[in-house]
Amino acid sequence: MNGKITKITLATVAVMSMMLGFLASPASAATIVNEELTTSEGATDLLGGGDHFFVKFGTDAAFGIVWGTNETENNVYFVALKAKYLGFAQVYDKQGNIVEENHTIKIWTLYAVKLSSLLEFNDLNQDGALDYTRTYDEATEKYTSYVATEPLYKKVDLKTAWDASPVEYTEADDTKHWSFDLTAANESYQLLDAGAAPAVGDDMLNQFKLTFNLEAKAVQVDDAELPQWRLTVTTGPLGKTWVTDAERMQNIQVNGDVVRYGVKWDQEIQGWDFDTVNANPMLMLEFESLVGNSFPAAWMGAAMLQYMNAVSVMNCASVEGNLTVNETTGDLERPKQLIQTRLTFTAGWTSVGNLTWVDDATVDGEPALVRAQVMAAHRVLGLSADGKVFVGFVALGGMSFPGGSLIIHDPTFTTDALVNVDTTTKTLPVFMIGLVLGVVVIIGVAVVAVSMGHNKKPGQGVRNSYEKSTSSQPGAWTKYYNKK
Repeated sequence: MNGKITKITLATVAVMSMMLGFLASPASAATIVNEELTTSEGATDLLGGGDHFFVKFGTDAAFGIVWGTNETENNVYFVALKAKYLGFAQVYDKQGNIVEENHTIKIWTLYAVKLSSLLEFNDLNQDGALDYTRTYDEATEKYTSYVATEPLYKKVDLKTAWDASPVEYTEADDTKHWSFDLTAANESYQLLDAGAAPAVGDDMLNQFKLTFNLEAKAVQVDDAELPQWRLTVTTGPLGKTWVTDAERMQNIQVNGDVVRYGVKWDQEIQGWDFDTVNANPMLMLEFESLVGNSFPAAWMGAAMLQYMNAVSVMNCASVEGNLTVNETTGDLERPKQLIQTRLTFTAGWTSVGNLTWVDDATVDGEPALVRAQVMAAHRVLGLSADGKVFVGFVALGGMSFPGGSLIIHDPTFTTDALVNVDTTTKTLPVFMIGLVLGVVVIIGVAVVAVSMGHNKKPGQGVRNSYEKSTSSQPGAWTKYYNKK
């Protein structure tokens, strides 16, 4: 990718239920609004470019997959782009005078996983994990060279051209389903050790096939709750307004739509040629996970996310105890092996998404144990020319499989979003004022891939989201994530 900010990665996941970060009453009425779910596909510039298939809900949410083509080689990315409502605010100046009532606090969140590479190593201590680290280049925001205490033989970079099958659509049990395949074939190896055999077998990975099953469901929810805040602001340089303090108030009831999305896939690795001296052959699928928020530099500020406990983190359970990963983690001294088959991404009281997987694979027809690990996490930060900021982090992880001619495993990627938030029928009126209306330009997050493709339901009406001035144009979001 080449632009300011990006490093995303990988992959495996399982579990199709995730509570969004809003509070809903057990008695809430829920009406299916699947007719508002549309799809888009075709060329895209998002995350380095290539092709895409997205499920979207208006301009507030888009979920799907990006992959490389013959024209634009790229990795496979699992992507969630969505509006996030931090709540509503009563805004005061430092003297205690009301500046604005019932202001909507809405930012944009990106959650993505990238399938990065396949690595062959010798599991000397037979613990099922690879003891290694990678250098992180702050200037390019890339993980670079490998340093390992166990022999690393070769790798296949999954930045390539993928062959896509036609998308098949079905609908059942109030849920929409789409399925298709991506296949990379005859991929060349890159040697990682001078002592590795220069050629083994037919000297190429014969096939890496991904079979996707996407699901999406949208429901209209009444009597949901969002936080309410008292914000104190001040006027700073150039007359811009900045938040200096935030205090949590009583929650406010809202109406809205909840979109739940998940993609489960089978990954088949066929025809890897293991080095003839590799006594304990293992294959690692290396992945990177990117999560962060985008918002206007003025008024909002990264400090406001801290005030509201809205900074994103990755939670997991390692052999050394629970592990919280964020932009301050850096390079771990040694990889942390995971004892639970899940990476959970949260931002304070809200859920961002889940990456889950089963702990067993099928290797040459036999069951085999899958091991996962986390190696590092580094901050990513960017500022666009029109004053939009992206703040987040990119985490490096991996899953290891025993060596074999055919390895089959099935992870899952899930997320959901509360969109079309409305309080007009509740006790607290909402006024459309705009200290942060600039954030709507980031609508490109959900549309950058969408606008490049073909909408499956042309002419279908889209219900107004809360931000009436929301743009359907791509905006500057792509500039944050086009570095490869």
